[in-house]
Amino acid sequence: MALPVTTLLVEDSAAGLAAGGWRYTQRQLYYATCARAETTPSNATSNGEIGLGVLMILIGLIFIGIKVVFALLVTLGVALILTGILGRMRRPKLTGRLLALSFDEFRSRFGSLEPDGLLPPDATPVGSEGVAASTTIVTDSAETAAMIAANAGRAELGAVEVVVIRDGWTPRPGTAVIVVHDASPRGCALAQDLRDSGIGAVDGGLRPRDVDGPAHQVIEGAPTRLPRDLRTLLERAELDWLLSGRRVEVATLPPEIALDRVRAALSRLEPLHGGAPQPAR
Repeated sequence: MALPVTTLLVEDSAAGLAAGGWRYTQRQLYYATCARAETTPSNATSNGEIGLGVLMILIGLIFIGIKVVFALLVTLGVALILTGILGRMRRPKLTGRLLALSFDEFRSRFGSLEPDGLLPPDATPVGSEGVAASTTIVTDSAETAAMIAANAGRAELGAVEVVVIRDGWTPRPGTAVIVVHDASPRGCALAQDLRDSGIGAVDGGLRPRDVDGPAHQVIEGAPTRLPRDLRTLLERAELDWLLSGRRVEVATLPPEIALDRVRAALSRLEPLHGGAPQPAR
């Protein structure tokens, strides 16, 4: 079950994302809106049936001397109790969170909205203007890169360069970078791919163990293959999670939470700038 997704709900979600001066992408707005549209599953109907059944039995006891009335009330009471119990047992056990609508439908209905803080769909990542970047952040998504670049000043990251790995960017061997990625097969392999190229990569992205569970908006797809052997990086349960087709996008995080992860990775990157690159744990 979910609340209707209305313009008011979208605007309310946008205000929450922008609070404090943060910038956010349309995909972040989509996930935030879906989260606000969720309703908590309830056993209220079943509980009401059980309660009414108990009440009818108690009333029947008052008429215990009138056999027909007593039998009728007790029978109805027992039937209601059994219906309520069966209703609770039939409720499906959901392992994930249901999204209120698809991203394509969200864009077609609300793509023309321009709430405060929303980045344009064609926003591109840039480094700090007029300042030589001292930190490079590599992402697996143009949207993630644009969001980080737009919030670099607000998050006090300093002079940074934000790039998307598919842009053909080739870092110099011996440099050190921060990697921010989705919890996906390609994303989880990105840091190790850079390390194999002689790049000191600090992993600031999402791992399956970070996002597995009902608190996160998990996308479930068809079973997939891993782009490389990740057994040295991920636990067996995490590998199985990825192989099953699950993934979680960085866009599910509000901007302040995503930038908290970048700042934490930045604190682990600093030692690498002073020496030979080495894999970060």
